[in-house]
Amino acid sequence: MKRNSPEYKIWILHRNEKNLKRRTRKKKAKKAALTRAIQYNTKAKAAPNYNVKEKRVEFNAPLNFSFIDNPEETVQFFNGIIRFITNSQNFGKRIYIDISRITNLTIDALMYLLAIVNNMNENFRNKFSFSGNEPSSPEICKLFKESGFYSFVKRIGNTPLSQNADTVQIVSGNNSNPEVPKQLIDFIISKTDLTKKDLKFLHVIMVELMANTHKHAYNNSVLLPSWYCFAEYKKEENKVAFTFMDTGEGIPSTVRKNFSEKLDILKLKGESKYVISALNGDFRTSTAMHYRGQGLPKVRKFCSDEKISDFRIITNKADVRCLPQDYRSSDMELPLRGTLFYWTINLEKLKGE
Repeated sequence: MKRNSPEYKIWILHRNEKNLKRRTRKKKAKKAALTRAIQYNTKAKAAPNYNVKEKRVEFNAPLNFSFIDNPEETVQFFNGIIRFITNSQNFGKRIYIDISRITNLTIDALMYLLAIVNNMNENFRNKFSFSGNEPSSPEICKLFKESGFYSFVKRIGNTPLSQNADTVQIVSGNNSNPEVPKQLIDFIISKTDLTKKDLKFLHVIMVELMANTHKHAYNNSVLLPSWYCFAEYKKEENKVAFTFMDTGEGIPSTVRKNFSEKLDILKLKGESKYVISALNGDFRTSTAMHYRGQGLPKVRKFCSDEKISDFRIITNKADVRCLPQDYRSSDMELPLRGTLFYWTINLEKLKGE
């Protein structure tokens, strides 16, 4: 083909058209990828900052650092950390958790932070070093120190750690521990004239929740199955509030695995429906044993009988509040890996029964 022949000019024209289409496709793909990245980082709200001077990656906790009060942002924050940890390109980097600016704190967020630091799978545990700071707010820092957080991590400094007779500091384990419900019951008895018989239901709740952590270990690849528990006596309200964090497989995941053959028939939409079904005792467990899968219905009955109040479960994308005869539920955008249980006991009401 001659260089200036009509055939050559037609060939050049076709080649340029193909190249233009190719460049246009690449530009569109690049723009779409950039848009997805921006949307992803906006949702995550936990994009880390690299501190060049300190040579570390810093994660800033949300100002309202609480699963109970601010589940969406708190889940997004921890998912950002887990996503960073599971990326092999980040192995060997130093991670710094900045909670200095938080304006609200509940113990559930500290429990999950402890789970990441202490209960990470061995595949990731030795690849990172963690450090952090304390809340700058004196009131929040007091709660932080009284939580028992420093019983699990090293602290730099000589300031004596404070304790509070109105709290049972964070305790942890990976299986049933009969001393924990005993400790909680003794704690409540010390605040009122209730008896062990009055609080027998609390023993049942704790045994069930601790046992479920081990039963629902399954395939969580980041956090090893463990539980954390905290109790606080609210003197002005005459209540005791309990927080229990289970880092095993979340309830919707285990229900979905065990009953996948039924889901198309039931046409359940949203993960909250799985949690409600489990609370109602609608499903059997994967073991097909009649006595399994009864733990959550037992706890649900204590809520119906109003022995416990404000009962709430946050797990995977599900956020379920149990009322005495009904539920309020919603689904979050991002999943919590594990299960958070929260409830209160009205001591005055229990005393009158």
